[in-house]
Amino acid sequence: MGNNLNEKGEFQSDKYPELDVDKFLLSFKDPIAREAIKLYAEKTEDEGLKEDLLKRVKDFE
Repeated sequence: MGNNLNEKGEFQSDKYPELDVDKFLLSFKDPIAREAIKLYAEKTEDEGLKEDLLKRVKDFE
């Protein structure tokens, strides 16, 4: 196992320790993260968020 679970079993980023527990940062610059962002955008019911996410992903492709 990695080093990202604290003593309570919660996710805590070692790269971004300032993030709250159980938060995970995704970068539009990362091709793998873009795939996750696209999937999230397709599943969200927030149409504005969907449009914005997909537009920004497209900017990097």
